[in-house]
Amino acid sequence: MMTFVKYAAQGEIMIRRVGDVPSDAALPEGYTALAPEQGLLIVGHSETGHHHVIDASHGSVAVMDRPPEGMRILRAIITDQTPLTHLRDTDTHQPLMLEPGEYELRIAREYDPYEKLARQVAD
Repeated sequence: MMTFVKYAAQGEIMIRRVGDVPSDAALPEGYTALAPEQGLLIVGHSETGHHHVIDASHGSVAVMDRPPEGMRILRAIITDQTPLTHLRDTDTHQPLMLEPGEYELRIAREYDPYEKLARQVAD
């Protein structure tokens, strides 16, 4: 299991620790809370089902309502230590331990010059 202080990455997800758990533990305005799926918060979707997930009982995650084109930006408030896990049996990303605090997660994007658009990087 990997740990970090300020910045980390897991596959296409860039993680930045913003600070401690807010006193009101509320997610910022302009974000919509993710609904847990079988007890997990999916922060990085995979077309093959190999999602990047956080245990929903250890915090909350919300997605920015109006991100820049092709981006997905999330805010997480982690109340108890929990790993960011890649749900894949082989060739997986090592779990990344998230300590209690507030985090920003960004999904990498790429630019397609032929279609002239930006889109999320697919895992």
